[in-house]
Amino acid sequence: MISTQELQSLVFALGTGLSNLESDALRLYLEGSSYEEMAEELGCDTKTIDNALQRVKRKVVTHQRSRQVLL
Repeated sequence: MISTQELQSLVFALGTGLSNLESDALRLYLEGSSYEEMAEELGCDTKTIDNALQRVKRKVVTHQRSRQVLL
């Protein structure tokens, strides 16, 4: 479970730390789009979508680790 404070921190960090492609891919992913649907809507290859979402995941993990160090 994630606290409200942690969620706010994560949203802020991601909002300022994601590229446009990463942000769009994450939004579509959270809306339930498939990689194929995302690629078509964003005009790129499915591998590009996969790479963007992998970068988002790494950024989330990095953010969570930095928050743990602060606690």
